[in-house]
Amino acid sequence: MPLAGGQRPTKGRAHHQREANRWRSIETSRQLASTPGWDSALLAACFEAFAEQDTQHSRDGLVRLAALAIAAVETIDREAA
Repeated sequence: MPLAGGQRPTKGRAHHQREANRWRSIETSRQLASTPGWDSALLAACFEAFAEQDTQHSRDGLVRLAALAIAAVETIDREAA
């Protein structure tokens, strides 16, 4: 299954890039305000990975997304303890 599906994957990647830019901006604003959240970090990483045209860069982005997701789960586990 391709990473960018649908009838027009190029259009989908362009959408993902716009969303990546939007979430990266939100993440940066939150960091500057000392109000970070996993949602913006994860969504930015996800959209960035799917926006990539190069498969190696997509792979690297998905590995980064997985690492961020694990870190978010670890935060949940620490808070529950």
